[in-house]
Amino acid sequence: MKYFLVNRNNIVALLEYNTKYNVIEKVYDMYNIKYAPLSVENASKDMSKNLAKEINKWFRNRGIPSWRKDVEKLLEKLNVSTTEELINKAYALSLSDQYWIKEEKSTIEWKDINFFENDFKYKGYLEVSLSNSSSSYLEQAELKSPNNTTDGMLQKGWIIKNGKRILVKGIYAPSREEPINEWLASRISEKLGFYHCNYTIDIVGNKIVSKCEDFITSDEEIITAYDIFNSEKKPNNVSDYEHYINVLEKNGVENARENVENMFILDYIIMNIDRHMKNFGVIRDVNTLKWLRTTPIFDNGESMQCDKLTNEISFNSGTGKFFSNTNKDYDDILKYIKNIKRVNVDNLDGIVNEYKEILEKYQPYTDMTEERKHKLCFGLELRINKLKQYIK
Repeated sequence: MKYFLVNRNNIVALLEYNTKYNVIEKVYDMYNIKYAPLSVENASKDMSKNLAKEINKWFRNRGIPSWRKDVEKLLEKLNVSTTEELINKAYALSLSDQYWIKEEKSTIEWKDINFFENDFKYKGYLEVSLSNSSSSYLEQAELKSPNNTTDGMLQKGWIIKNGKRILVKGIYAPSREEPINEWLASRISEKLGFYHCNYTIDIVGNKIVSKCEDFITSDEEIITAYDIFNSEKKPNNVSDYEHYINVLEKNGVENARENVENMFILDYIIMNIDRHMKNFGVIRDVNTLKWLRTTPIFDNGESMQCDKLTNEISFNSGTGKFFSNTNKDYDDILKYIKNIKRVNVDNLDGIVNEYKEILEKYQPYTDMTEERKHKLCFGLELRINKLKQYIK
């Protein structure tokens, strides 16, 4: 069946979309590659790549990953067989960009269906997503939501509160610390003046979760660092880090170096192990295609040794993701920062006590031992002091 791929109101391509297997099989016509996802535009410049396959790859990656925690239970409650089935339940719309698909002869318009401006049901989805019960099932009407296009391993869902789109994220690690880590990252960023997405902690269905407001508007999209990095060929004599900064600055992104540096400074403090290249990037205007700003710092849950058993916790040293290097020593990452003395670490005075209070407040929901709580607070203080010594 022929479908249009559309970016807000701009038709990007005419495709053959197999609705039975949820696969894009052919590109009939490409109307304006500049309005395509950057990964697709990148692929169009490479003669060795099949454009239909690349669009299909991008399209399928919009859906819930098959490796999400308890995804089998979720699919059962949604009454679908695979995560791919969900993508086109609501025109493949997302709250991270403005792309969608529609049948060739359809007269429907973006303004009638987008989830930035049109409400959607979410209570049922959130319940079945976070619940361990097998008794509740979702109504088909609630499948028309942006919750079909949420990536990542954490159980999550979009809700609406006071007209704002809020992302609710659950837990993955047995320690149940991710929501607290998101709060901690926000608090540290606030104290240091880093541009960040603000996370709060809440309890939903007797489970601890984090919440954050959507940080793009209906005229914007998120472009990942992965796609940005690959949009230009990297010279052999330039590091991955400098290549990425150069591409941002070439496209007029203000404060690019400082904002990227701040993200890695935060990762150093909280020992974030999940700063892969889809967890940061740039926000682009989908109408003018202008690169507006870096994304605020977001997705910081896999931090503070949350994946470790209590007797394995150590904050003395460690490694994180740094572009193509997935096992980079945190101390080596700091060496890429040109002017770290601009960061006033003294502004973090009192944060350890704040952290301790939060750990105690939500202890009934994490079942955290006193030993672990003590190690985490000691570890945070240690990381802050290590940063202070490095700056000196």
